[in-house]
Amino acid sequence: MRYTNRHILEFLEDWAPQSTKLEYDNVGLLVGDENQEVSRILACLDVTPEVVDEAIALKANLIVAHHPLIFRKLSRITPSDTTGSLLFRLIKNDINVAAAHTNLDAAPGGVSFVLADRLGLIDVHFLKTGEEPPASGEKQSPGASQSGFGAIGRLPEPMGVQEFLDLVAERLGSRGVRYSGSPGLIRKAAVCGGAGSFLADEARLQGADAYVTADLKYHEFFTGSASFLLVDAGHYESEVPVVEALCDRLRDRFPELEVRNTEVNTNPVRYVFKEQPQKMK
Repeated sequence: MRYTNRHILEFLEDWAPQSTKLEYDNVGLLVGDENQEVSRILACLDVTPEVVDEAIALKANLIVAHHPLIFRKLSRITPSDTTGSLLFRLIKNDINVAAAHTNLDAAPGGVSFVLADRLGLIDVHFLKTGEEPPASGEKQSPGASQSGFGAIGRLPEPMGVQEFLDLVAERLGSRGVRYSGSPGLIRKAAVCGGAGSFLADEARLQGADAYVTADLKYHEFFTGSASFLLVDAGHYESEVPVVEALCDRLRDRFPELEVRNTEVNTNPVRYVFKEQPQKMK
């Protein structure tokens, strides 16, 4: 069967309807023609020069990204800035770009659910529910489904703080995990991939012993306490697992297409490890 960008967009709409995106976001087909044929897809978290290089080498004609390449309004497109340069190269090489961002955050089985699964949580559900499913007997509009942000579940067995932090670092491949708080045992945990400080209070209200997210500010760490562990696992680390889940779903839906997960680590954050400085006398 011949597939076009439109088929991929319909697939994304079924999973993560654009109606559930946050107002400021920019999702859907950002570069390209809906009617252009697709034979090879490259999935990624971020569209970077290295990812575009990879797409060209693979002869991929569609990149599906989580973070939109075009986010803020563009006043001009020139090769003198990063976004303009990428757009020039993409268009010259007939590579289309689609994005599923906050709508994928809000989707069942989306970013936070994949994160919860990676950490081994069970009995997982939305931490904060958005749109509710229609009442019994009501007709549901195409693409509409329950949506929300974050996820909460329980650990198969209780864990101590250090054991849980080790689990987070290992499962997410994180080189540095920031945290505050020291509950005795962690039985119930909440997560939100990416910047999720806005859900910390909700996690506490729902009885979570730990909350794993990213991009926490200094003062937000004071939320941690003797009964609540607050963990910043890194933006990239908490979201990148969804790329493989996206690949799996695309392969299931379009078995005739070649779908690749990028081999490029697009995390812009680097770490320097030094011995703890001695206290000043």
